[in-house]
Amino acid sequence: MREIHYYVATSINGYIDSHSTNTSLFLSEGDHATEYKNDLLQYSDVLMGKKTYEYGFNFGLTPGEKAYPWMDHYLVSDHLVKNHFGENINILRTTEIKSTLQLLREEKNKGNIYLCGGGKLAGLLWEHHEIDRLFVKVNPMVIAKGVPLFDSIQSDQQLKFVRSKEYKSKVVLLEYKKK
Repeated sequence: MREIHYYVATSINGYIDSHSTNTSLFLSEGDHATEYKNDLLQYSDVLMGKKTYEYGFNFGLTPGEKAYPWMDHYLVSDHLVKNHFGENINILRTTEIKSTLQLLREEKNKGNIYLCGGGKLAGLLWEHHEIDRLFVKVNPMVIAKGVPLFDSIQSDQQLKFVRSKEYKSKVVLLEYKKK
């Protein structure tokens, strides 16, 4: 069965973005970035929230375009109509997540599912126990206010530590899996 992996960059204090959307604080070049880009090739599908998808517009992504051309895109929003961004972007309601994820997990001969973000969607999937593995890239910085790694979670869960890796760039990767 396919797994859902939350692969995300964070500050030391657990923010994945600042409220001022100053992502320039995150290290975007170096050995950690090269490995991340290569790791993304293993995924066949991507889940993301509306704000995460639209944030890509600041970097040249056009509405309807896939952020990761080789992946099927599932954008979670209760406000967008089904074909808001065209045929390449599947719009899911929060009420459809559980059933859609079950179908995606059962697909054969495909890679795992990449949870791209954001914190609100990660929190929702955390509450539904849908995240199987976390790859947390801790950047050497602190953000005063921002989007948390998991927004609005109510339940505690223990994870099993898998590994850690320090890169020359001084980013530290922490990998955990669901117990």
